[in-house]
Amino acid sequence: MSFKKILISTGFVLVVLAALVLFFEFDVAYRNPGDTITILRGQNALQIANDLKAEGYIASKAVFLAKVFPRGDLRQLKAGEYDLNGLDLDRIVERLVSGKTVAANITIIPGWNIEDIAASLATAKVVAASDFEAAAGPDGAAAQKGEYDFLASLPAAAGLEGFLAPDTYQLPDDAGAVDITKLALDNFDRNLTVAMRADISASKRTVFEVVTMASLLEMEVKTLDDKKLVAGILWKRLVAGMPLQVDSTLLYYKVTGAASGVINKESDSKYNTYRYAGLPAGPICNPGLESIEAAIYPVESEFWYYLSAKDGTTIFSRNYGDHLINKAKYIDNQ
Repeated sequence: MSFKKILISTGFVLVVLAALVLFFEFDVAYRNPGDTITILRGQNALQIANDLKAEGYIASKAVFLAKVFPRGDLRQLKAGEYDLNGLDLDRIVERLVSGKTVAANITIIPGWNIEDIAASLATAKVVAASDFEAAAGPDGAAAQKGEYDFLASLPAAAGLEGFLAPDTYQLPDDAGAVDITKLALDNFDRNLTVAMRADISASKRTVFEVVTMASLLEMEVKTLDDKKLVAGILWKRLVAGMPLQVDSTLLYYKVTGAASGVINKESDSKYNTYRYAGLPAGPICNPGLESIEAAIYPVESEFWYYLSAKDGTTIFSRNYGDHLINKAKYIDNQ
């Protein structure tokens, strides 16, 4: 090859290299990084390098790819939301390869049952629904009893329903189903003060009974004042041997396995508070702290019946006759 051809070939290579440098280093403006960056599923290494450069996490796409390529990690960069602020290039690559995403936030809403929580966690791709249901079920509860004294009154076949404190939780990296139940149980432990525990004991009720009552209040009534009045009615009915006749218990039974459709007040279930006297078999949801306080501190009244009008207002009655009149007025005729 002549010297002239060598120069031409060398010049071509240099032009290509220069073009690559321009492509890699100057095609986007350098910006300060945001709080987090999301790597989408299916993005290749070059697309990820573009995003990292565009968001200001790296100064050079070429150097980033040079770090990734020798390790054989081009196809190992994992999708997810990452906090890469303050990290050098080696740690950025390490984090993307390991898939160490930012901690997830999950919210347990007052009134959610275990199935609701499991479905939310599965939708957020935190843990599988079946894994959470197992961790919050009877076996999971049995494993936790020794760690939390408020679980001492749980029946042998009971799960953690009722004790998964509603709140927003920031999950640690790689949190599993058991870890999530522990976060919620720790929160319940903090919420249930020493004074509240003493008052439960003084009432001759168990924590399990109080949480079961609180779960009914959560599903039946909106305001704290009404919850306290309804708690007084329901505790009074228990003492008198009257059925509680709480529709929400049948809704819970339907959710957890009964046929869909109209509530069946004749169904043979320990959650059927029309057919069986006493509290249902256990909590029907995870109540908020307000409902637990109402169950501990009920308000006595002359009322024996209540109903929820279509606008959510609670209507109280002193006797069954008045209750039927109110039912016709506020429910049947609206």
